[in-house]
Parts: sequence; C-alpha cells; structure tokens
Amino acid sequence: MTLLIKRHRSNGHGGQPSAFLVSSARLFNEGVMGFLALVALATALGPLVFDVGPEAERALTVVEWVLVAAFAAEFAVHGAVAEDFGAWSRSRWRIVDAITILGPIVALLPQVSDLARGSLMFRVLRLGRAFAFGTRASSAAVRTQRGAGLTARTTTPTVTVIRAEDALQRVGSDWRTFLAWVEEPGRSWFHASNLGRDHFRQLAQVAGVPDQELDRWLTDDGHAKLREGARYATLVLEVPDSDSPVLPEVRRDRLLAVITDRGVLTATTGSFDLQASAMSLLGSLSGMSFPPRVASAVLSLVHERNASLAERFVAEVRRLEALDGGQALLREAFKLRREISTAALDVWHVRGLISALANGKTKLHGVDLKDEKYLDQLLADTESLHEKVDKTKEELKSLIELHINMKSFEMNRFLKLLAVVSFLGLIPSIAGGLLGMNVVGNPWSVTLGQVAFCVAMGMATALYVFAVRGWLK
Repeated sequence: MTLLIKRHRSNGHGGQPSAFLVSSARLFNEGVMGFLALVALATALGPLVFDVGPEAERALTVVEWVLVAAFAAEFAVHGAVAEDFGAWSRSRWRIVDAITILGPIVALLPQVSDLARGSLMFRVLRLGRAFAFGTRASSAAVRTQRGAGLTARTTTPTVTVIRAEDALQRVGSDWRTFLAWVEEPGRSWFHASNLGRDHFRQLAQVAGVPDQELDRWLTDDGHAKLREGARYATLVLEVPDSDSPVLPEVRRDRLLAVITDRGVLTATTGSFDLQASAMSLLGSLSGMSFPPRVASAVLSLVHERNASLAERFVAEVRRLEALDGGQALLREAFKLRREISTAALDVWHVRGLISALANGKTKLHGVDLKDEKYLDQLLADTESLHEKVDKTKEELKSLIELHINMKSFEMNRFLKLLAVVSFLGLIPSIAGGLLGMNVVGNPWSVTLGQVAFCVAMGMATALYVFAVRGWLK
C-alpha cells in the first residue's frame, strides 16, 4: 500500500508509530497483498466458471470476507504509520484501495446478495468484485517500482553556515536556525545536508512552496531549473556523485537553493558537503556580490562533478571495448548508456540555465549577470562538456551496435547451417515418399542399394553446389 515504513512521522501527525504497527506494516507488503488479491480474484471468478453447490459458495464467501478484512487492516495500518497522512490519503492508489475494500463489501452484504441471487445482477456483482481484486493484484508490482525511490532518510541533518562578513569562515549551526533564516534572510550562506522528505516538507512550509511542487521535485526529475519569486529565487539542481564505487550505477543528490538579495540557503538529499567543496571557488569570485557569488560557485561545482563523471564514463567505455562480446557486456553497456543519457540531459539543462544567465535573458533575483566573464567561461566549458558526453554516448552506441551485429552474424551462420541441413534432408524424404517404406514388390525394378546410391549422390551434388556458391562459408 505504501513503502514509507522506515520513515519517522512528521511532527504534525502525532508522534512515532508503535512497534506493533511498524511490524504489521512490514507484514502487509505488496508481495503478500498482491498474492491475496490473486486468491480473491480466483474466489470471485470461480463460481462464474464452475458449478458450485450452496456449501461451496458459502465457503467462498467466507474466504472473500477474510480477504477483504485483510485489505481493510492493511489500509488502516499503513495509514497509521504514514509519515504524512494527508499526502498519503491523496495518493491515487487510495482510489484503488477503496475500490478493493468498499466494492466487495457492498457486493457481499447479505441483503444485496439475496436481492441479486439468481438474476443477472448477481453475475454483475461477482464481476465487480473480480475487477476490484484484479485491479489490486495488478497494481502491486507498479507500486513497488514507483515507491522504491520514496524512502526518506531518518538521520539528523548537518547544518553549516558561511557568513559574508566573517572572511568566509564556515561554522556549525542547527536545523532551527536554518529554518529561521528562511523567514529573515541575512548576509550568509546556510547549507543543510542529509535531508529527508519530512525536512524538505518543513522547509517548504516555511518558504511557502506548495506541496505539489515539492513532491514533483522530490519524486520526478531534478534537472536544472531556476524560478523567480517575489521574495526569493529557487534553483533546483542534480549533483552526481563522481566517486560512485561501481559504474554504471551513479548516485545523484537533489539540491535546492533559495537565493535572496542578501544571502543563499542550500539543501541536499545526500551527505554531500557542498560548502567545503565550493570554498576555493568562492575565493576566485570576489568581484561579485555575495548571493550571485554563491550561486556561480554552486553551478561551477555541478559542472566539475559532471566533468569528472564524464571522464569515468570514457574510461568505462574503453574498458567495455576491450571485452569480448556476450550478454554480460551488452547488459553493462545498456546500463551505462542509460546513465550517460541521464548525464547528457543534466548537462544540457545546466548549459541552458547558465546560457540564460550569461546572456542576460534571465536575472538572478534581480541581479543581471550578463557582463560576468566567469559565467561566459563556465558556459563555454559546459558546452564543451555536453559535446563530450554526447560523443561518449555515440561511441557506446556504436559499440553496442557492433556487438549486436556480431550476434546477428553468428545467428545468420547458424540459420544458414540449419537451412543446408534441412535441404539435404529433403532429398531422402522425397525419395522415401515416392517409393514408400518397401522397395521389394514395386512395379519398377530398383534395389535398396540403388536408391541409397542415388540419394547419396543427390546430397553430394547439393553440397557441391552450395560450396561453389560460397554458401558453406
């Protein structure tokens, strides 16, 4: 029903769920409920296919009531442990859950069954129950896949601050001060890392960001985008982990930056220490005012992370080129191609954002950065990086096509051999069909040896023709 079991409850929902509820929620997982939905589907459709007696029908009705009770219990338990009951109840999957529970309840009520029994309506009710259970069963796999990325972190966020008047010295801070800065921004850069969904929801409430926009940012794409507001500008970026231990899998952290006319606030989903990595870049941008200075440093850091990741992609493609063909190579190549395509799209969005700022088409909360040479150079570097990533993707595409063509060539050789063997087998088959199973007693005077000789010569002649035509190579 929902996969957010490991998350702790938001402060607005009323404390931590009990251990019993958490254990029950883990028991009512999508694998178990999907199987129960299939069983319920069979009990609903069975009487429509087989002739069952009154006792068997009563037994099936009891089983259906037990299954509906299990679905209702699952609904209640997952609602009790949901981090945000409002957001949980507004999910479109709750409609499926309501159909699964309420539909069979209405159809199984004794007064409804008595009125409909023996009529066409009785079959309609059974089909309705079957539809509800079938919908619940088919949604299990989809919910598991879509909900896999929604698990939030329960760790404590790490908050640091760099004040513009303190010679860019970084000091520690706390989450309460971080939220207070949103209401009264100062000349400082606050950064919070290792945030979960509940922390972002608190930040969105303080900043006045709608829940729909926050959910879209957390669950959908995190490509670079800049949005202007009355109080501040919002910058959304995706920061790749260029030091991922294993390629082609690449972990990416979402980054949200709130830019005002006095300072900047940034928040990331991972433990990436953004300020420590950007300290050297801040020192080289002393000609800008503080907020554009921080924003330019963040954009430059995202470019550096993507450039480092592009180098690793190139090295991985070279490694795959040195391998022999096979399913393992193609599997790794397709995964790598997916990651490279994602990186190319990220870089393309970052390039568009930097281009809009460098050309003066977009202002950073009222600040025109058109004359900043640093952004011009960063734009040129980002365009070059995008071309490099695209080139790497094309090289990998050529490698994949090469190995697929080799597999096709090997398959064609096998099919050619199969065609030759099939044609050679036609010769004795035709001879046997014309002469029958016995040669003795036929109206023509031929012996078995003569038939075998003719068949063998026919097959040898066919092989000679194939060899001359080059079809045996």
